[in-house]
Amino acid sequence: MNLLQNKSISFVAAGLFNTDTEWIHPERVEKTYEIIYVTRGEVFLEENGQSLHLLEGQLVILKPDTLHRGTKVTRDVSFYWVHFSLDGGELPFQKRFFERFESKALFKELLHWSNLPTVPAYLVNATLVHILSEFCFLSEEEACKYDERMERIREWIRINVDANLKVAAVAAHFGYSPDHISRLCKANYGIGIEKMINRFLMAKARELLCNTGKYVKEIASELGFSNDKEFIGYFKYHEGCFPTEYRKRFPMTHMNRK
Repeated sequence: MNLLQNKSISFVAAGLFNTDTEWIHPERVEKTYEIIYVTRGEVFLEENGQSLHLLEGQLVILKPDTLHRGTKVTRDVSFYWVHFSLDGGELPFQKRFFERFESKALFKELLHWSNLPTVPAYLVNATLVHILSEFCFLSEEEACKYDERMERIREWIRINVDANLKVAAVAAHFGYSPDHISRLCKANYGIGIEKMINRFLMAKARELLCNTGKYVKEIASELGFSNDKEFIGYFKYHEGCFPTEYRKRFPMTHMNRK
C-alpha cells in the first residue's frame, strides 16, 4: 500500500504526557519535529532563546536540531506529543504556534493507530498527514485576513456553543439579522452559521468522547441536550455512528507519567 503513504513525512513516536506533580520540560535537542498540544495546565518552553508559553488548547511545533528547554516549573499538566520527520524539506507552512486547534480527537486517533501492533504504517502516516493538513489550513485561513467582525463571531460561537445555540441567538447577540449574519459567515468561511454551530458542537462532542471518561448521559447534559437520546440521535446523524461506537474506535493510547 505504498501508494497510500506520503514518503516525505515519517511518523516517529507519539504519546500523552500526564503529571499531577511539579514538572519542567527537560533540556534537549531532538532530531525530529515535535508537536506539543496542551490539554491541561501550562507549559513554559524556550526554543533557541525564544520564550513560549502554552495554555490549554494551544499548540506548538518545535524545530529539529534545535535546543529546547523548560523555563518554569508547573504542575498538573497534560499534553499530547508527536515526533515526526520530513525527508529533505521544510514544513509547508511557516506558522508553528496555534492559539486554538479544535480537532483534538485526531491526536487520540493517531495514538490509537500507532499503538496497535498490526496496524499498517500507511494508516498512521495518513492520520499524521491529516493533522499537518489542518495546521496548513489554519495557517492559510489566518493569511486570508477575514473580516474582523466575523472572527469575533466565530470565536464567540466556539466558546458558547451548545445544543441550544441557534442562528437567531447569535444574530441577536451581535445586532444582525439571521440572514445577514449567515451571508457574512458564508462569504468569509464558505459555510453558514448553522453549519458552523454544528461543526463546533460536534468537535466538542468528539473531544469529550475521546479524552474523558464521562458517560454519554453526562456529555449530553454538558452539551445542552435535553436527554441522552437526543444527543445520540444528533451525533449519529452528523458522524454516522453512535457515540459509544465512536469512543470504541480509538482505545489504544500511549501514556507517560511523571
